[in-house]
Amino acid sequence: MQRACFKLFIFIFIGALAGWGRELDELVLHAVEGNPLVQSQRAVVEQAAAARREVLEFWDPSLFASAGYGSQLRGLPLSSAGYAQVGAEDSLEGQAGVLMPVKGGAYLAAGGVTRRWINPPDYRDSLYQHLVGVQLQIPLGRDRGFALLGYRERAAVAAFRASQDRLLAAVQSVRHSVEQAYIDACSALNAYQITQGATKRFERLNTEARELADLKTIPEYQYTETVRDLQNGREDEEIARNAQATALVALTAAVGTVEPLEKLESSPEEFLAGAASAVLPDFTWTVDDAMDQRGEPRALLDEREQVLAQYEQMLEEHRDQLSVNVGVNWMDDSRRGPFSESRDSVSRNWGFDAAITWSRPLDYTGAEARAAQFQARLDELDARLAAQRVAIEAELRTARLRLEAARRRLELVADGVEAARQTVAAEQERFKMGEGNSHAVLEAQKNLTATLLRQNAASAELLRALSDYDFACGYPE
Repeated sequence: MQRACFKLFIFIFIGALAGWGRELDELVLHAVEGNPLVQSQRAVVEQAAAARREVLEFWDPSLFASAGYGSQLRGLPLSSAGYAQVGAEDSLEGQAGVLMPVKGGAYLAAGGVTRRWINPPDYRDSLYQHLVGVQLQIPLGRDRGFALLGYRERAAVAAFRASQDRLLAAVQSVRHSVEQAYIDACSALNAYQITQGATKRFERLNTEARELADLKTIPEYQYTETVRDLQNGREDEEIARNAQATALVALTAAVGTVEPLEKLESSPEEFLAGAASAVLPDFTWTVDDAMDQRGEPRALLDEREQVLAQYEQMLEEHRDQLSVNVGVNWMDDSRRGPFSESRDSVSRNWGFDAAITWSRPLDYTGAEARAAQFQARLDELDARLAAQRVAIEAELRTARLRLEAARRRLELVADGVEAARQTVAAEQERFKMGEGNSHAVLEAQKNLTATLLRQNAASAELLRALSDYDFACGYPE
């Protein structure tokens, strides 16, 4: 049930980065389901849930039973836990009882003893004796109203919430890693396509230069220059191809799978269109809002609540112990048989007892040391929360500056791309007509390639900054 609820939360949690991000959403969802980092933290949540249920064992009744024979009893003052002595000299007896906590803050014990007294103290015939009773203990000092249980439950709930928030932090981190790797892969694919286009332009120019040189329309050195730039372009294409393959490997690792990702469904055109149509946030999200959304700060707050509950539990454990104890019992005995009634050794069947007990430690050395540990732990968590606030504030400001700069860069380079295309077309036309030279065409082509790569870099930077800003905000959608 918990896993199903979390899966539903994930589907609500994941949203498209931009219009081109449908493939990205699928990769993120796959990472959330299968990434080992998320799976390990999900197992931590299951451990914390089991630890939370473990606290409920307090309400489990405990049963006790013993049977045996005693002779020449010495009444040793100390015995191992769970050992019960026979209660009477030279007797066979059986004991049984149950102890259970009662809602409201009391402990109820009920039990009985049946005994065959072989040689009773009056040296008469064997005596059969039966005793049943009920006792009630009500703590009035330490653990009044089961306060210790309340602190344990508080600590367990806080630990469970901390594990859930750490799972949220793992999901946020994995999503951010997948987004960054996906943007890098799309950018590498676009760069590879740009270099492929540049190589094709170099090949066409090389062919045209060869034909014009054969016709003696242009000198031979102009053809040689195109051969050199064609080889350089092919080298750049190979570098871009390797970078694109490497980016796919990095994306596969970010998703958390060993199955290789052969290619992307998203095209370079969709990548550029996604960057061009990306809407910048209004930057009204504050650091307090981000602290409420990010998993790690929330986990630290839960840890702080857990430590506070443990500290208050420790203080409760060192309070004076004061309790009221009351009990009622019924006893019968007989010499005629185990189920007869005679009251040979007692004058009345019913009995009653009541007592008030009090105790306290004489020194608090251990308590003071534990209190110092808890205080130091609280100071540590407060400092880590302050560090988180500083880091998130810096992330928000840096991402905003990068977003604004990338948007301006993208707007500036967009005009340059069209101008560079027109320049290439004009220089190629002049070269064919014999009015220009191959060097001018090569320079125009190189400028177009560089401009397209700048557009690609600006698009990738804008989308990376947008991803960083969403991550810094804690993905508020």
